[in-house]
Amino acid sequence: MSTPPSTFPIKRQRLFDQVAQHLEAMILSGEVGVGDPLPSERELMERFGVGRPAVREALLWLNKKGLISVSAGERARVVEPDPSELLEHLSGAALLFASTPRGMQQFQQTRLFTEVALAREACRWTSADDLKRLEQLLRDNEASAGNMETFARTDDAFHFGIASLAHNPLIDALYRSVLSVLQNQRYTSLQHHDALHAAIDCHTRIFDAIAARDPDRAEQVMRTHLTNVESFYWDVRGKPARHPPDAAADASQAAEKPRKKTN
Repeated sequence: MSTPPSTFPIKRQRLFDQVAQHLEAMILSGEVGVGDPLPSERELMERFGVGRPAVREALLWLNKKGLISVSAGERARVVEPDPSELLEHLSGAALLFASTPRGMQQFQQTRLFTEVALAREACRWTSADDLKRLEQLLRDNEASAGNMETFARTDDAFHFGIASLAHNPLIDALYRSVLSVLQNQRYTSLQHHDALHAAIDCHTRIFDAIAARDPDRAEQVMRTHLTNVESFYWDVRGKPARHPPDAAADASQAAEKPRKKTN
């Protein structure tokens, strides 16, 4: 008895999917530029040979993807991409992923890689005005040490201040997204008895390294700081942090013997 041939089902595309794909190709090719209106609904119906419902569903889908804006009584227009919107639709899935130990560890690792690079590059990018703004964020954070909620908020502001030195809206959006996902880590790690002192000490040394245009020192202190934060988080959670041996040792030493604050 012969074996029946394998089957490969063909997915049937809905009409609005096909219309949306054609319109997206028009936008991405530059046929319709940023700020330009798309053809009217009637023109699109005639062009694609479909009814109004298919056209409207396609426009709503493109609007959801952030490619066009749709307003009642007006023709849809191609919009300038907003980096924050590019990442917004990932937030729900990211929070779910970070709710598992493995997901949290991978987000922590992503933050470490990102911020270490940002601290290093900040030594090249930073202007005198940038340094003044960053120093004020540092002082605000130091002054809030008596209020944990305010300290967490100003801690975020200091780190975001470093990320913003790149003057890159996509980096800003990516960093805000990562910080949002790691909100639980922030408050949990600060419950550790060494966390506050270690954070203030490292923040000061990070700022000093950036001000001195010392990329190696900025990278090393930022790595130590974020390794500390991760270690404190898992210690409070009652689980070991998973770091390479040298990073773990560096974090342990920094936590046990934090340097004195420098002016």
